[in-house]
Amino acid sequence: MRGMPRTADANAALREKTRERVLQAAVRLFSRHGFDGTRVRALAEEADIAVGLLYSHFESKEAVLAALMQSSMLDVAHTLEAADREPTARGFVTALLTSAVEMLDAHRDLWRLSQSLRHQPEVLARLKLPLEHFLGATQQRLEQALAARGVPEAGIEARVLFAMVEGISQQYVQHEGGYPAAEVIRAAARRWPGATSRKRKADAP
Repeated sequence: MRGMPRTADANAALREKTRERVLQAAVRLFSRHGFDGTRVRALAEEADIAVGLLYSHFESKEAVLAALMQSSMLDVAHTLEAADREPTARGFVTALLTSAVEMLDAHRDLWRLSQSLRHQPEVLARLKLPLEHFLGATQQRLEQALAARGVPEAGIEARVLFAMVEGISQQYVQHEGGYPAAEVIRAAARRWPGATSRKRKADAP
């Protein structure tokens, strides 16, 4: 007896699972061989699907990479939203840096890929992703968060924090598990005040 046809929900779940396999395969191959050094056929083989099925999910190799970068930017946005629940500057910085390290644990190869792409403007141009705008907007959000918590010269402090996030992330990845992340985060966060500012208290309901 022939099997029952799949429901719309089952089909959607299968498509999402296949799409995720392609994205995970892309992270591995792009970080290992580079974007231009990875062929579509190799990507399909790594995902264990036919080339035609890959094209039914993504119209091009660029579309695969764009989806990965969009996912990475969304992760950063969620990290900022979660850290923004902290009332003090020190709490905000601690939450932000801790979340950054947790993201690295979950998506180490994707971080390496993102970093390498920042030095490949020709690839980014083909993706048509507003990466520079995103980085600028992220720094602006850091500035707003620090200013709201009473940090003087919030613009400069936001640049310091941005550099700190990138530096700690790079060191954490390079040391492959031997990096004292918790201790470094505590030391870094001590730069910022641990008390709620008067402005923040006044803004509270």
